[in-house]
Amino acid sequence: MDEDQIIVVQETEYTGAGKHHMAQLSFAKENGIEVKFGNPEEERAGCNIILPEHPSLIKARDVDLNKLKKSYIKNCIDNYKVDEVSRKDVEFLAEDTKLSIEEVEKVLSEINVSIV
Repeated sequence: MDEDQIIVVQETEYTGAGKHHMAQLSFAKENGIEVKFGNPEEERAGCNIILPEHPSLIKARDVDLNKLKKSYIKNCIDNYKVDEVSRKDVEFLAEDTKLSIEEVEKVLSEINVSIV
């Protein structure tokens, strides 16, 4: 791009983007996600969002970040339908996920993606 050109990026995800929660919940509803009050332990990703019906139901959840990072890499490969990536792609994925180059290479190897 030329130095004076501008790129405009619009984010459309419905969670965790720092946006007002009502807009995010409306977006979820418009896209077929059930939003209700109840026990958040019964929430199913991609199906519903369950807001705690009582403060006693608010709890911290441990999340395996490495599992999420590896899932992200696999989804990148699936979404772009590639079976090989460049060294630059590997470096990007390592930086984006905060995994080492070796860890990214291992994930790519596990899903049969070549590095060229």
